[in-house]
Formats: sequence, structure tokens, C-alpha cells
Amino acid sequence: MKRLFHTLALCIVAALLSVMTSCAPSLPDGVLSSKEMEDVLFDFHIAQALYETREFHSTESDIVALRANVLKKHGLTQQEWDNSMSYYCQHADELHRIYININDRVERNVIALGGKSQGVQGEEADTANVWKGSPDILLMQQTPYNILSYDITPDSTFQDGDNVSLQCDTKFIFQDGYKSLSIIMVVTFSNDSISTMTTNISRDGHGIVTLNNEKDRLHIKNIKGFFMLGRNLDAVTTKPTTTTLRLVSVRNIKLLHLHTTPPPPPTPVPEPADSAKTDTVPPPQVIQN
Repeated sequence: MKRLFHTLALCIVAALLSVMTSCAPSLPDGVLSSKEMEDVLFDFHIAQALYETREFHSTESDIVALRANVLKKHGLTQQEWDNSMSYYCQHADELHRIYININDRVERNVIALGGKSQGVQGEEADTANVWKGSPDILLMQQTPYNILSYDITPDSTFQDGDNVSLQCDTKFIFQDGYKSLSIIMVVTFSNDSISTMTTNISRDGHGIVTLNNEKDRLHIKNIKGFFMLGRNLDAVTTKPTTTTLRLVSVRNIKLLHLHTTPPPPPTPVPEPADSAKTDTVPPPQVIQN
């Protein structure tokens, strides 16, 4: 009886495994697995970062040679890489997960080499990071991954006249096309007035959008906005291209709450003393008989 039970159990497990295998999506021939893609893209990222620390300006041929060396390391031809890149650009969900893993690997490598995590960190006494979401995001041209919105309600530590500053580091990963990242911040005050700040970034570096509230000294009621990657359209179909690698990594996002001190009241100007005043009317004269 026990042998029969074990035999039936093995048959059931085998059947389940067969069903799971038949339902699992298979990759086309010549397309790298997600783990293989992650390894290649990670090496691309590290190699390009090291190359950009050099003092001389890199040319297009330098970048092509750099990519060729990475492909050679992984035993890939340019055609194999192009096929895989075309597949994953059309499967944005999977490509997005790959780059999230790459961001995590970069962070771990920085810490392992003695650096500091670029996530939420302490600030100066009058500055606090009030960003609520992930400090690292990835945007790509495929909808809905081309935009990320945020909506933050300030806490009780905000006072009249305080400022906010949205800051981040950007890294474009483009094969070709126009690079454009828009960062929008909309601040609503307690009197329902609104202030809108925006900046457009077209190169790797540091992005910053800051509210200047010290003059009017209003109280902030809400902070919202979005990051949006501009979409390159195909010249013939006027539709977003889906087979070209165009990504932007937005890292170290911080929304800094900048506490300000109200200016002191103006010092009153003293009036002139009474002794300085002179009487221009002469006193009356007394005539004696």
C-alpha cells in the first residue's frame, strides 16, 4: 500500500511539473535569458561608468569599442545582442525588472568598495528628506514606464515660509535619439495658490527643482508632480519606437524640506528729540509806563 501511495504521489508531482513547464513562456531562439541580459547590461553600466571618469572626451567610436569588448567577454556576437535587445525592448515589464536588479547590484558594489549607500540619508539640522517613494527609479519610452508621479502631504514639522527642493542623479542609457527628462513639481499652499517648477535634463548629471517661498512665507499644503522621459517617435509611423534601447536611470531621489527662519522685524527709526525743535515766534514784550 505504501509503495502504491508513493507511486501515485510521484505521478502527481510529475504531472504538475509537466503542466508548469508547458505553461511557462519560452524565449525565442537566440535570445538571452533575463539573468544573462542582466549580467551583460551590468557590465555595460560598469564599463561605461569607468570610461567616463577618464579625462579625455569619448567619441562614438570609443563607445562602440567599449560595447564590443563587453560582448566579447560574454561570447556574444552583435547579431545575438541585437536580437535579445529587440526582444526585451518589446517586453518592457521584464526589461524593467532587469534594470531594477542592476540598480541593486550597483548599490551593493558601491557599499562593498567602501562607499556609502545613496538612499535616504540624514541631512543638516534644518534639512530633512521627506521623499516617500523609492530613491531609485527607471524610466523607459514604453507606456506606462515613461512617467512616474508622486503626491506628498507635508507633516506637522512644516512651518510658514519653508522651502522644498527635489533633487536626483540621472543616467541616460540610449542607443540613439533625443534625450529629454522632465521633472515637474507643483506646490499648493494653504490659501490654495499654486506654484509650479520644472526643469528639463538632456545629459547625465544632477537635476534639481527648488521652491523659493521665503518672500511670501506661505504654508505648504501639498507637493505633487512627476518625472517623464520624452518619447522619440518613428519618423514614418509617428509612433514610439519599441526596439531601440532608450532608458534613463533616476537615482538618489530626495525631496528636501528646508526650514527657514523668518526675518527679524524692522528696527523702528527714533524721532528727533524735542530739544532740537526751535520756536520761531518771539515772546510778547511788556511795556511799562
